[in-house]
This record gives sequence, C-alpha cells and structure tokens, in this order.
Amino acid sequence: MNKTITTLLAAVGIAASAPALAVTVGGVDFGTLGGAPSRTHLETATLAQTFVNGNGQNATAYGFITTVNGDNTYCSDGSGNCGLYYVAQFNNSQNFSSSYVEFTSSTVSVFFSNSAPINLLVQDSPTNVATIQGLNGGNPWATLTGHNNLGGAADPSAVLNGVGLFTGTTLSGSGFGLFDVSGPGDVNVINFLNANGILDSAGNPTDIALTSSFNNFVLNPMDLANGFAGGCANGTAAAGAWCYQGTANLRGSTEIPEPGMLALVGIGLLGFGAASRRRKA
Repeated sequence: MNKTITTLLAAVGIAASAPALAVTVGGVDFGTLGGAPSRTHLETATLAQTFVNGNGQNATAYGFITTVNGDNTYCSDGSGNCGLYYVAQFNNSQNFSSSYVEFTSSTVSVFFSNSAPINLLVQDSPTNVATIQGLNGGNPWATLTGHNNLGGAADPSAVLNGVGLFTGTTLSGSGFGLFDVSGPGDVNVINFLNANGILDSAGNPTDIALTSSFNNFVLNPMDLANGFAGGCANGTAAAGAWCYQGTANLRGSTEIPEPGMLALVGIGLLGFGAASRRRKA
C-alpha cells in the first residue's frame, strides 16, 4: 500500500503550514496528536483469546479500544455513546514450543458502534464475537492484515510471534506483530491510517506495529459458567479454550485527512508476538 510521492509531499506541506489542531475523524477525537501528523497510539483491552498448544492451529481474540492517543473519552461529541470493538483471527501457528509461537497470517476486523458501550461480561465469548461482528450491519470500518518480515530470529513468513509460558498452570507472554491497513472498510478510514510509517526487517513499508502482554486470568465469568474456559487454570486446557486476556499497544504514523474527509480509526489486538523475537532452535 505504497503512497505516491505527491501524497507524501502534500502531507508534509499541510503539516508545515497548519497549526497542530485536534483532528476528529469519523466520530472519534484524536486530539492534537492526530493533527501533526504524528504517531498514533491506541491502547486495547482484549477480553478473551483462545488457547493454542501446537502447530497448524488458529486462534481468535476480541475486545475494545480503551484509549485513542491517551484519551479514554474519544467520542467526538463527548457523550461516551460510541465505541471501537474488534475481532482478530491468528492463523497457522508454527515453531510452537513451551516458550515460543508464530502465526503466518492474521486479520483484525474493527467495528464502530455509535450507541452506549456494550457490556461484554454478561455473555460468553462466542456470543460476544457474534455481537461485535454484527455491529454496523456487519460492515467493518477498517481491516488490518498481518505483515511478514518481523526481523530477529522470526521466520520471514511470520506476521506475529510471541515468547512466554505457553504450557502449565501459569500462562503468560509478550507479543510483537506488524500490520497493513486494508479493506474491507470505510475508504476514508483506510486512507487515514495507511501511512506506511513503519519499515519491516526487509525495508518494506507497513502501517501498524503491535506490542502486547497477556496471561491466563479468565476475565469473563460467562466463559467459566458455560464451559468455554475449561482447564485454563490447571494446565489441562484444550486448543480453542478461551484462556487468555491482556492488553496491547498499537502505534502507527497517520496522515492528515483532506478537509471534510470523515474516517474512523480503531485497532485493537492482543496477539501472540514477541519483543525479543526469539524462536525455538
């Protein structure tokens, strides 16, 4: 998703000639950090993510954006009656061990709600995933696609990798991943976030860098009550159990939208990834 030289020069010209004003995009207030353009920082809460215990497996996660550039009241009208929610798919685990895992593809679908915040702790995780995917008529506002060449010891095909404790009674870890902003989604959202401000290990541009932390403290009581988190606390969980919860930080460079352009940005993901990017020998 390379930008043309003309687009880059236009963005530089806007930044040089205009003061740093708060940027409101698609009902979300990015504050003055959104108008530089500068690094955008989104914090997420992942309420649940499924467990993997080997190679060739997939994982699902979901949650919501807690802050946009440090602001937890990011609705542009100040009402608090909006929210950004996401469902993430991590596909084809490889090089799995008790302390390392990689995924070779990932898709994160972000949805916008302009109603009161959704309480995701009164229904189980499969129901929550369906609820989020049904927002806005099932049409995502933005989609993130995993980007390979993480660097370090990671396999070049990996888009997410993680280190930690992945077997036993205490599960925890930290993560690293790269993402491109793509469709399906609102074209204005994609244009706003598709800034190619980050380089992968091969020198190719991408849009979003993820760092995360996670553990096996099950947040959702309905997963326990309905049998979707069995074995998560005693080391006997099967692949697909909703064992993990955590937080993630996503950072990427954004460009100032054209006057009158409306867009929504919302990205959240807690995935497996690794700051140290070590792989099982």
